[in-house]
Amino acid sequence: MTERINVVAAVVIKGDQMLAGRRESGRLGEGFWELPGGKINPGEDPRAALKRELEEELGAPALIGERVLPTVVHLYEWGEVHMQVFYAKLKGDTTAIAHDSLVWGTPKQLATRNWLAAAMPVLAKLQDVDLAKVVFPTAGTVYTHTVQYYETDRMGITHHSNYVRWMEEARTHFLAAIGWDYAKIEATGIISPVVSVNCRYKRSTTFSDQVVITTKVADLDRVRLTLAYRMELNDQLVCEGTSEHCFTNRAGKLLRLDRDLPDFYRALSEARQS
Repeated sequence: MTERINVVAAVVIKGDQMLAGRRESGRLGEGFWELPGGKINPGEDPRAALKRELEEELGAPALIGERVLPTVVHLYEWGEVHMQVFYAKLKGDTTAIAHDSLVWGTPKQLATRNWLAAAMPVLAKLQDVDLAKVVFPTAGTVYTHTVQYYETDRMGITHHSNYVRWMEEARTHFLAAIGWDYAKIEATGIISPVVSVNCRYKRSTTFSDQVVITTKVADLDRVRLTLAYRMELNDQLVCEGTSEHCFTNRAGKLLRLDRDLPDFYRALSEARQS
């Protein structure tokens, strides 16, 4: 049986150029050029895996953007590689830690190099992309959920109730990214009840699908926060939803965010504007 190898790779952008790395001797595929990245650990979020791999390979933290194209599948002698590819930007200078050479160039300039086969569909896709115009989402707004077996029904389809749980996961991720995780909010004595939740289902998902959830501040006033969620699978819309929240103290008294928790209100306002 052919081994399945789940990997993640980055189109690392600087202006209108991207980064290519040549695999060092002694590694599988030595001498070939590749996109920086590596294996995804079991249960690991692909974007988190990519951030880890880029720091290990290039020595710099990274901002991870949108998916470049659907998962690339290629059969090598050593296994069947399933490669997820995302745009990325580095927050520092690069260091060749896992490659014997690193080169920047436009997709057209790099297309003639001796690439590993799995990278070829990516290079083909990028020939018509202006990398300088790639937009990166605000940090923390994108979250990936891998569908678990227990979340599916007897037909193998994800039960509709789980999408609301995924919204909570994405919301928790978003709040932590803006510096206000639930532990910090509740430590101030603030409780955030859910006022309403809405979902509109577009397509089904199944076991092991990786659903990308984008979270945004849809509305914010002094007493209420509305978050909007967009769930996609391979760039196709799966579900859209919203959750509305108010804020109270432990006695249940309704609070005004701008007055009672101004720093949190400011963080939400900035996230809404970005």
